[in-house]
Amino acid sequence: MNATVTLADVVRLLAENEGEARRGLSMVPSENAMSGISKLPMLLDPYHRYFFNESDHPDRWHFRGAQKLRDLEMNLTVPLLRELGRAEHVSVRPLSGLSAMTLVLASLGGENGSTVVTIAPENGGHFATSSVARRLGLEVEFLRGAGPHELDLDHAAELLARVRPSLVYVDQSHCLFPIDVASLVATVRAASPGTLVHVDASHWFGLVLGGAFRNPLDEGADSVSGSTHKTFPGPQKAVVLTRDAGIDQRVRETQDYLISSHHFASTIGLGIALLEFRDCGGPEYARAVVAHTRRFGRLLDERGITVAAKERGYSAGHQLWLDTEADGIAPKVASDRLFAAGLRVNFMAGLPGFPGQGVRIGLNEPTYQGLSGDDLVELADVFAAAVHDTSPSEDLAGRIAALRLRTRFGAAVGSTSSLLENALALCADALRTSPVVSRSAQVIAS
Repeated sequence: MNATVTLADVVRLLAENEGEARRGLSMVPSENAMSGISKLPMLLDPYHRYFFNESDHPDRWHFRGAQKLRDLEMNLTVPLLRELGRAEHVSVRPLSGLSAMTLVLASLGGENGSTVVTIAPENGGHFATSSVARRLGLEVEFLRGAGPHELDLDHAAELLARVRPSLVYVDQSHCLFPIDVASLVATVRAASPGTLVHVDASHWFGLVLGGAFRNPLDEGADSVSGSTHKTFPGPQKAVVLTRDAGIDQRVRETQDYLISSHHFASTIGLGIALLEFRDCGGPEYARAVVAHTRRFGRLLDERGITVAAKERGYSAGHQLWLDTEADGIAPKVASDRLFAAGLRVNFMAGLPGFPGQGVRIGLNEPTYQGLSGDDLVELADVFAAAVHDTSPSEDLAGRIAALRLRTRFGAAVGSTSSLLENALALCADALRTSPVVSRSAQVIAS
């Protein structure tokens, strides 16, 4: 069948979606926005290029396209990750959280038949960890606890002493409260001293880099990984950090066989996002995410929406789980109503403690978009009215669009900024096909 979508249709649909996105607000906790300036490399030549010569050896430039921009990965992205993550060794190869998971399990999980221990899904463990591990020839055992937000360390000690795993992979995915990494590490060291501990901090990564959460490396973990697009406002990618040269060597020996192109432009974009995070209020953003989440849980509760873990303050991070089923509203119906009001949320099964589906929301992107103070009250009013269907959706959508006029987190790039002028010139040149003198070169030179 011939394609019926034209290039004009593509641009029109993108424009329509962009307009809706700019008027609406995403509250999906596993997603975040990033600045326009950090997205710029993805429109330009680096997007097409391989980069393999981290050492800048003159005989290893087999792929020359990245040669002039090598410093943007090695002298921007990597040092900032070392600084903010307090790690001596960094891999920027993983393409996503699942890519990082596969790399770590393949690097640190041991030979075929070795055992890795991870968190049971009913206690928040990632659904894919056990499957990925088994496909790599590893055996899997689970850490468990009495409730969805805790682990039984006595059970862990017995399990670890009995199976002596090569690796404990801490993979909280569905998580309102972080586990006590220091206590778990102490349990591992006592029960199975040769076992490595890796923490997948994908959901917490921006909170760790911003200092709102303790760094798992400071808590004794051997290594940590995280995706860079959840609580961290960066590109859809992931990284692995460690202070152990031996672990770093094992990761590097494995990554070349699992990941070829690591998406060089995204790595540069990550460096720009890290620079903004360090210099433009990253710690304040991270603290605000945590404070906003707890406050928003209370605001929703006061408006008649059942919020999980009320007895514990709703959340310690960026996520809230809503049991709209208990309020007589199917999660999909709630999601549909919220979408019509300009709010994008995530309804799903598998949330620990939920017998059916629940609605999962995050305050990470609203905080990135600049909401604070009374904005959260207005957001809660709109949210509750949408769920309970007490106001016309078009009126609610207009109120959300008004909230989107706030100044978002990140570097200030105003309409009179030379940075904006130069970036726009680069974008225009990237779109042209006619052989004209580069407008971007003229602007930047002037």
